[in-house]
Amino acid sequence: MKKVSRKIFGLLAASVLFAGAFVSCSNGSDSSSALALAMISTGSNSSNGTTAPLSDSATVSEAAAVTTSGISASVTGSVATLSASNGTYVLTGTAVQPNIAISASQAQSIGGTWKFIETGKTIAKYSGSYTGNISTIGTSNTTLTLKVERILKNGLLTAVVEVKTFDMTVPTSETFDATIPAVKVSSVTTYVSAKVNVRYDSAEAYNIGSTFERIDLSDGKITSFIVGSQKSNTINRDDNSHQFSSGTYGIADGKLTFTLNNETKTYNINGNGDLTDNTGDIQFNLANASGKLYANAVTKLDGDSSYAQVRVVWLKDDSGKTGQLMDINRTKTTSKIINTKDVTYEISGNTVTLTGAGANTGYSNTATISGNKLTLDGDVYLKM
Repeated sequence: MKKVSRKIFGLLAASVLFAGAFVSCSNGSDSSSALALAMISTGSNSSNGTTAPLSDSATVSEAAAVTTSGISASVTGSVATLSASNGTYVLTGTAVQPNIAISASQAQSIGGTWKFIETGKTIAKYSGSYTGNISTIGTSNTTLTLKVERILKNGLLTAVVEVKTFDMTVPTSETFDATIPAVKVSSVTTYVSAKVNVRYDSAEAYNIGSTFERIDLSDGKITSFIVGSQKSNTINRDDNSHQFSSGTYGIADGKLTFTLNNETKTYNINGNGDLTDNTGDIQFNLANASGKLYANAVTKLDGDSSYAQVRVVWLKDDSGKTGQLMDINRTKTTSKIINTKDVTYEISGNTVTLTGAGANTGYSNTATISGNKLTLDGDVYLKM
């Protein structure tokens, strides 16, 4: 499977919802997508007594702030190591193209990712992204801004309910203190995956599929909700076909193993908390478990104009009531196209008012919620 660069959701330079993109697809047949589509049927299947998505009963708690004191810093290449009394920060610069205001050497260390590993532990307790220039550490006072995006909970990196930021100023020589702020975290860890596939060879050989899957994990239990559509010469699934299932999971040696529908799968857990296969390709992206998520999956069989499409509405339970609309579309003759809109929202009764945010200022729309369905621009999205 081909790796897909991530925009954030912009699934994205930085999205209000995800730490990265969750789109996975190949230029031709997508075996993972075909497998997911083959599972879809209207109805549900429960193997552990769970009959609803775990996120429906999720609770949110607060992880207390953590003070890190006596911090000393050193830089080797594009990595800064900040050693504190109770753990170590590791900041890794992300290479960017230099512009006229940034030298080529500096461009390697302006912004990137960070993690904090508690003393005696091997898995990061906190992680996220940062902005700032670590290459100046040791030569001048350096101010860095860190975003707390993930926290370790029950052995899994879990996306925080609302991203928090904190600053640290690294002096040229003496030690300093910094405090990781309190963050809210859900009792459920959530992953999402979107796949689109269009293979049309002839009227007798075609396979066009789209799927969106959400899996929730908590206390050894896992639930999966898939929305999809497929047109092929062997299998046909209507638009927004869906399946709910539940099972069990375990974590060992940096791997997540779960069983759904009598099938066991094992994925590696990468440093961002995403689930990857043995080639390193991301199969599921870590996502915020708190909020309302709706998906719409359609396919159309129309010769060379055939297409597969997944659309998502995510309404996040944060203080800013932020959200995101996403449209993933693919045809036989075009690569995957991703369109996203950042929004804020308000819910009054069954009406959701969507207002464009950031670069999407000027967008305005309304959606309606009825039971487990959301209708936007006449199209029905199913609650995940």
